[in-house]
Amino acid sequence: MSLQVVKRLKNLYQNHIAGRYLPCTVFCRDPLVLVTFEHEFLTNAQAFLDCFSKSRAKSVHVFLQFGWEHETPENSEPLVRGVKDVLAQCDRLKITLLANAENEVRVLSGHGLHAVLCNHNAFIDEKRFPILRLPKKYDAVYIARITPFKRHYLASQIKSLHLIGHPAWKEKELSYTDEVVHHQLKHAVWSSHVDAKNIPAEIAAAHCGLCLSKAEGAMFASIEYLLCGVPVVNTPSLGGRDVMFPDFAVKTVPDTPEAVAEAVQEFVEHAPEPERIRAAALEKMKVHRETFRRLLNDAMAPHVFPDSRPIPHKLILRCTKKPLQFLRYGLRKPV
Repeated sequence: MSLQVVKRLKNLYQNHIAGRYLPCTVFCRDPLVLVTFEHEFLTNAQAFLDCFSKSRAKSVHVFLQFGWEHETPENSEPLVRGVKDVLAQCDRLKITLLANAENEVRVLSGHGLHAVLCNHNAFIDEKRFPILRLPKKYDAVYIARITPFKRHYLASQIKSLHLIGHPAWKEKELSYTDEVVHHQLKHAVWSSHVDAKNIPAEIAAAHCGLCLSKAEGAMFASIEYLLCGVPVVNTPSLGGRDVMFPDFAVKTVPDTPEAVAEAVQEFVEHAPEPERIRAAALEKMKVHRETFRRLLNDAMAPHVFPDSRPIPHKLILRCTKKPLQFLRYGLRKPV
């Protein structure tokens, strides 16, 4: 049996298992304590409520991470309505919003919800993103789905560029991909897919990483660059990625191709030491990990999440799960 066939069978098996579980990670069964992303929770709200009603747990506590910014009324108000609607249907339920930015805490707390600054980039497993001493092949790398909100055109004046990302299979994004890859950035090297284990090497091959969106979530790639010891060229944004940025390792510039290219060139000529970048990022991550441990232990009491137990990568959300992780951390969909 070929390796390709084995991989396909493995993917089918994992997708079959995943289809039986709600998109969340359970940290305790009684009280029931789980974490999920806001979109997945509200999209599956009735299924979650059905699970809560069948659970014998004395209380239910849900931590919601944010996959998109919730500072603007356009995004915060639907979230507030959705969360309040779910809370009204389950008197045992408490929801804590894990905000990526201080302003999200202010906005959502102002609507009467429980929000705490706890940036999801803190939960990247740093062991997966080591510093690698490799020759530099590119001035910059941009790890980003090929989609309009990532604003690839801002990288158009960078001389040597590596794009890593795939388009979603939507007509709009396919046409955008054609425009970016074959016209705006035709001088760039484009990798539509890179295995996760090879991402650190691709980051190490660049002098800096790019963060060019105007609004999104906290952007996992932004902390991955830093953990690999690579500085970042950033544009002003909503969503909280800047919460983890050490000032000396990040240049935040106006959103023009000229300003981005100039900042990249400065890092090509003079970049901070990789070890210093990584250490500063880890120090910022530590604060948010401690916040989450405190919140988790309060919710799980009298149970305890031991200090010696590492927080799982991405809290096992929006990443590939192993079969045993579904059994240990999963919440079965109601039958």
